[in-house]
Amino acid sequence: MPDQRSRNRPAGRRPTTGPDTTSSGGATIRYPIPSLSARAWAAVSTTNVRLNPGLIFDRFAPDWSGQATLKKDGLEAALRAAKRVDGSLLQAWNARWEACAQVVQAEPFPLKTDWRFIAGLGRKGALEVGFTFHRYGFPILPGSSVKGVTRARALITIAERVNDPNLSLGQLDEKLSPDGEKDSKERKLYEEWCKDQAEEVQKLANDFRSIFGTTAAAGRAIFLDAIPVTKPRLELDIMNPHYPKYYSGEEPPTDWQSPVPVYFLTVAAGTEFRFAVGWRRPLDAEGKRLRALTKEWLVAGLTELGAGAKTGAGYGYFVPPLQPAQPVTAAPQVAVASPTGQPAPAADSKLPAPASPTTPVPSEELIWRTGTIREYQPGSGRGRLVDDETGEELRFSREAIVNKGWSPGKKQKVRYSATQREGQTVVVMMQRG
Repeated sequence: MPDQRSRNRPAGRRPTTGPDTTSSGGATIRYPIPSLSARAWAAVSTTNVRLNPGLIFDRFAPDWSGQATLKKDGLEAALRAAKRVDGSLLQAWNARWEACAQVVQAEPFPLKTDWRFIAGLGRKGALEVGFTFHRYGFPILPGSSVKGVTRARALITIAERVNDPNLSLGQLDEKLSPDGEKDSKERKLYEEWCKDQAEEVQKLANDFRSIFGTTAAAGRAIFLDAIPVTKPRLELDIMNPHYPKYYSGEEPPTDWQSPVPVYFLTVAAGTEFRFAVGWRRPLDAEGKRLRALTKEWLVAGLTELGAGAKTGAGYGYFVPPLQPAQPVTAAPQVAVASPTGQPAPAADSKLPAPASPTTPVPSEELIWRTGTIREYQPGSGRGRLVDDETGEELRFSREAIVNKGWSPGKKQKVRYSATQREGQTVVVMMQRG
């Protein structure tokens, strides 16, 4: 590469990197950037001025051509810069984002990362691993990605109701998206497909086309970039392929090959992002219904499908917003067994919904399982646990906790019992494991 650069350099022009170097952890690093930029970077690296980690990640990567391990130094430089971002800039950015949301008739709502989140891992970059920074230096989930997640979840919702196991999502997309003039071939194909579907599917298909658009018309929904609410914390993660020569096509996968770690940036768990869906047309009753449906698909997509890279490994999932604690209006209902052994009917007609964990379950129907607490919010009395055997995540409320006054901590082992109500798995009892 250096020889090639020398041949491409115009005659008479000196190398721009020259002797400009800096050091990190005792190792000398050469930055393949203009000499003045290298001096400026060396100067700000030793001061407390605000930094833009996106700029450092994209433009101030070290020259690792002779030592691949320097790629990690470049990522760590971005991590250090992320701790010195400009908080006032983030506030101003949020204010401008809110103003944009208001203009496009959007209602912002927050979601937070359940675990680590990666956006843009496949982007081209000087360090061979990508990451999507806004030009202000903060991680971002672009509006195009937000729309993609929403659209994917909408297609799944429609496919579940079409009840055709041979219909792939791609084929369904090909039926929903084409459009044209009233008597065009594309329009007729769609109308003929719709005629064979149930009324519910027809309605969802028309909603889908209104929200996301077709090949002949733009969608009415506007998807804003998802931006962090507070200073996000970045973390370094690692992929550790054990068979590097196998993946490069040199050898079969053998146990004597040495793993070659690949480092990459992630957004830490618990980072809150703001999402918003706007609307192009007048926001009448139909517009509000479609916008609400879009938000529903978006939340379901982010919590069930995930966003960004490596969702199959658990990255990129978001947690739905916790509902605020409801005021206590009545004493907790206590199930009293009747002489027949069945739970006695409650005296108060305003019982919780059937899906509530306070609805009694006959003891002989309880099946106890073990799980691990992932999160519990004492203020709202809501939390999540993961079944130790199946890995299924379940939500629970304070009413399900047998040990009254006990606040389960993160990663704490518990025993719980759940039942099916209204198509949902509801944790009805939980106690210390």
